Amino acid sequence: MNNIKKRIVISICFLLLGVLIYFLFDIGLLTKENLVFSIIRDFLPDLCWILSFFFISIIFMAIIVKHSIIINSIYVFLVSILYECLQYFNIAKGTFDMLDILNYIISILIACLIEKLIRRKENEKIV
Repeated sequence: MNNIKKRIVISICFLLLGVLIYFLFDIGLLTKENLVFSIIRDFLPDLCWILSFFFISIIFMAIIVKHSIIINSIYVFLVSILYECLQYFNIAKGTFDMLDILNYIISILIACLIEKLIRRKENEKIV
């Protein structure tokens, strides 16, 4: 599978996982009765969506700039902070939460690690 297709598949998988988590809570299959499910409901979808956004945007960043992982990480972080600010001022739906910002930072670090692993594998195949 080529590099772009691989990142698109990863992005779609994370996006679908985030949607699935919300869906399972919305239809009542999962409930926030305990701490683990509460954490899953409140933070895992955001993590999935940040990862999905990261891998879609890195495709375009790699075309534009040389150090795409760093630039893309900053870009994704700024977009997610903007969304939280919009929530704070009641412009966007949702609730402003500092834990979401921490979640975004962790998500971006995870995405960077995954991207580094993908690039390492791609370089091994070239040699």
